[in-house]
Amino acid sequence: MANELTDRQKLLLFEMMRRSEGVDPSEAARRLDVSRRTLQRDLRAVAGWLRSFRGRIESQGGRLCLVASPQELARIEAALGPVNARTVAFTPRQRAALLALWLLAEQGPLKLAYLGKVLDAAPASLSGDLNDLAPWLRARRMTLVRRQGFGVLVEGSEVARREAMADIVYEQLSPYQLARMITREGDLSHPVARWLVQCVQEPMLRAIADAVEVVLGAVEPPVEEADRAEVWLYAVIQCLRVARGGLVQGTDLGEGARPGDVALAKDLLTSVAQVAGLPRLAVEPEIRYMARHLAGLRVRLDDDFRLLPSNVTALDLAHRFVRAVEEITQLPFASDHLLVSGLAQHLAPALDRVRARLPIRNPLLEMVKARYPDLFAAATSAADEVFAAHGLRLPDEEIGFLTMHLGASRERQLAEEKWRAVMVCPHGLSSARLLASRVRKELPEIAVQEVASAASAAHCDADLVLSTVPLPESDVPVVVVSPFLTEHDLRAVRAALAKLERPTLAAANPGESLPGAATWAVRLASSVRTSTLFAQTMDDVMQLVGLDLVRLGRASDAKPIVAAIERRERLGSVVLPGRQLAVLHARTDAVNGPFVGVYRLARPMWTRGVGGDEPVSAVLVLLARVQEDASAIEGLGRISAALVESEALVEALKCADEEEVRRRLYEAMVGE
Repeated sequence: MANELTDRQKLLLFEMMRRSEGVDPSEAARRLDVSRRTLQRDLRAVAGWLRSFRGRIESQGGRLCLVASPQELARIEAALGPVNARTVAFTPRQRAALLALWLLAEQGPLKLAYLGKVLDAAPASLSGDLNDLAPWLRARRMTLVRRQGFGVLVEGSEVARREAMADIVYEQLSPYQLARMITREGDLSHPVARWLVQCVQEPMLRAIADAVEVVLGAVEPPVEEADRAEVWLYAVIQCLRVARGGLVQGTDLGEGARPGDVALAKDLLTSVAQVAGLPRLAVEPEIRYMARHLAGLRVRLDDDFRLLPSNVTALDLAHRFVRAVEEITQLPFASDHLLVSGLAQHLAPALDRVRARLPIRNPLLEMVKARYPDLFAAATSAADEVFAAHGLRLPDEEIGFLTMHLGASRERQLAEEKWRAVMVCPHGLSSARLLASRVRKELPEIAVQEVASAASAAHCDADLVLSTVPLPESDVPVVVVSPFLTEHDLRAVRAALAKLERPTLAAANPGESLPGAATWAVRLASSVRTSTLFAQTMDDVMQLVGLDLVRLGRASDAKPIVAAIERRERLGSVVLPGRQLAVLHARTDAVNGPFVGVYRLARPMWTRGVGGDEPVSAVLVLLARVQEDASAIEGLGRISAALVESEALVEALKCADEEEVRRRLYEAMVGE
């Protein structure tokens, strides 16, 4: 008898049977991707089918409830058969997404009859989907070709095809669903997830995931978890397209990528090519294509790596952006150094994404706009003012991330913190900053110790784990929360705290001045030397700086110093925009203590900046050991902040005498 119902009607009845509290009709229409009128027609069909079982549908408190005796419910379930989320038909939106994926994945034409079979859809429905798909493809510089007897085909560049496939997957699957596909447990409940398995096969998906994890797991500083999932998806799409004859052409790609990104992309694709049996994957155009995506990776700077908050270009732009927002809003943002450093760390890879025209996805954008409308508007205006000068236009998705940093700053306040908590935020620093700020405001009894990865959180040394995604079983209580920490989240956290035995007092505020900072300021400033270098490239500068430290007795070998500086430089531009000053910095045990050096170039050289090449006439070098005195690190960090705030310091570094340079640096370190 259940054959009298459509698959969508079966799913609607199944949901009412599964939920004793009933089904919200608006939510049901949204999940089934139908109008309320269509839902009403389906409800009438289901109600008619239920009459033979003496069952009925009632509206109780605005929810749709199935009313039937236990015996009749058993009969209904038996007649309905095995209906669940894995076997139901696609919603119209899912069907359209799958239709686009099938066409984009194939090199040649597909017959409409074949597509109707794999999608279980009538030709008329598919024809309507194709009519909607054509303008969507045109907006992405691709063309839909339909001819009688020929079939359906998508024409366009290989890069555009792959980017469109990734956009569809990200639109259909949440980051958490993607992350679960990579794990051994897997989650293939979504039709798009099942399509990926059908096209690439589950063992291959996991083999690619293992290869990505091995290569990116060795990268320093560590790559954010959400970005590892994104690299995995692009690698899967590359394998799928290369296996079907789709190869990237050199003319499809823009300007050259950084050498470090190209080297990492080569290692990654060589490993993936081996497990996939696709030697054509590790060729130069394909490597350059992957390097474009690696350029925008967000990194997690650990304490043994961080010296400056980020590369100096991003630090300067973050400072200018915050000043612009402060002027618009008349709120004291510029004095929040945590905000400036957090924005700088975020902007370093974000600007690479914008320059390369890579897609930027922000699943929290609408929530950010709704919660912080004034800050979003201010961030939009400030971004136009600051970044347009460098030929960059930030999309709304990126403005949303910047607004989250501003929102975190606005809500941040000092409070006594007692419980030790670790946060897990795979979607990046902006959501972590926002959640931490909300915790400080709403839960002053909690001290946020660190932001940990999902893998390490299970055995962390803390009282509680606050995670924005579900986690496997853990030794520590885990509460899944939104970055906005809603009232429901607060109740859940307080319930978890009530079960804990005894809180632990938090450590001192890391933003406070450390004892001995003034002593270190004197020692560092007094040791500063200015010298002239004859160099044509930044690589030349790095080599000469390493040799100079050996000559000065500050190091025994130049090679590890150069390697450490190069590793840090790969994160992005080292040029202070419009100032003709570059900053090289790193932490390495190859030096025998903290070092500040000012090197002036005999002739200015051109170096890659945020909007293109810029002239550089002087280079500031800041070095420290991995396990360095905290006061020395604070002093070096204050120099970095002063660079973007003090024109006088920058000018002194470029042309003042040695004593004036030392005086300016001392003033920067002691905050005068």
